[in-house]
Formats: sequence, C-alpha cells, structure tokens
Amino acid sequence: MQEVRNLKKNSKSLFILCFLFLILLKASGLNVPSLKGPVNDLAGIIFADEEKKIEEFLFEVEKRSDLQIAVLTIPSLEGENLEDYSMRVAEAWQLGSKEHDSGVLLLVAAHDRKMRIEVGYGLESTLTDADAGRIIRNIIGPEFRNGNYGSGILQGVKTIAGYV
Repeated sequence: MQEVRNLKKNSKSLFILCFLFLILLKASGLNVPSLKGPVNDLAGIIFADEEKKIEEFLFEVEKRSDLQIAVLTIPSLEGENLEDYSMRVAEAWQLGSKEHDSGVLLLVAAHDRKMRIEVGYGLESTLTDADAGRIIRNIIGPEFRNGNYGSGILQGVKTIAGYV
C-alpha cells in the first residue's frame, strides 16, 4: 500500500516538474533568427531599393575593414527585454572579427518603437553607449518619426561606421 502511495506521489511530482519545464521553455523568449546578410528586415519596414543601398554600404565597410555591421528589424519584442534580446542576437550572430570583436548590431523593434545599437567589446572605446544613444536620438529617431525607416537606418549605419 505504501509503495502505491509513493508511486502516485512521485508521478505527481514528475508531472509538475515536466509542466514547469515546458513553461520555462515557452518563457525563454523570442527566437534569434538566422543571419541572412547585413540587412535582416523581418518587420518589413525597409523598401527594396533602400535595403539594397544599405547592404551595398555595409558590404563595402566590411570589405575595407574588420568592422561588420548588421541590421535586424523585428515586428515586436513580444514582451522580451530589448537589451537581453539584442545581446542574444549579437552573441548568436558573432559579428565582426573574432580577434577584435568588431561587430555592431542595429536592432529595431518596429511596433514597440524601440531601438538598440549593440557594440562588440573591441569597439566600445570608439563607439560608446553615449554615442550609440545620440545616433538613435539624433539620426535614426527623427527619420523614423517621419516614416523614413530605410533612410534612418542608412544614415544610422553610416554614422556608426564614421565613429569606428
């Protein structure tokens, strides 16, 4: 009789643990998309001709230096923290050269109206958090407020490249 009670108790505990594990998996957040190129417009906010200009510029920057800049636009963060998500994307994409950690990610969450410039450790002295904030506030933000997403991103990445 005692063995049956223990078995029921253990089964119930196992069920609860499995349930909690599934909840944690679901709560682990937004998936990191695959890096398909310098511009990854999952939010669909950049016109094709603008995307081509941005990509050409970013390919040229990468060809001439160790610097690699990537753009990711997503519709929403789906409740995830902007800084945590941008860091997960940057770590997964491994932008820039390994020896210099010279990558930069420009992340735009369109519907949330949030942006972040994630800078590789090798560039933090040249492109500080304060500089990144100014680029967002003074360059990209005003263009976005006027509905010029592609233009804002192009001017933003040009300014980022200018700092570096």
